[in-house]
Amino acid sequence: MGLLNHDEPAKPKLTRGAKVVVNNQVSRNDVVKETANTSFPVNIRVDNHIRNQISSLINIGMANSQKDLVQKLVNESIDGLENNEKLRFERMFNILEQKDSLKSNS
Repeated sequence: MGLLNHDEPAKPKLTRGAKVVVNNQVSRNDVVKETANTSFPVNIRVDNHIRNQISSLINIGMANSQKDLVQKLVNESIDGLENNEKLRFERMFNILEQKDSLKSNS
């Protein structure tokens, strides 16, 4: 008798009880509502030189806040993309937005 004794008779299979039948199938879209904009504060790590450049641009009137300046610079970068790069950007951006939306809903 041992772990590999194949001469023993097979044990009877377990019975699972009544068969489960699904009456109303629910889709993922019924449960997870897509949110177009889910915003929450995050940090971006930069060194002191970049921080000083941002502060200087704000001080000369390029924007009212760091957030406004970064948004303006990001928009300018997006506007400068080639069409195929814009398409790739939009796909990646939508994926990350959906990830944030799911994260904030849980």
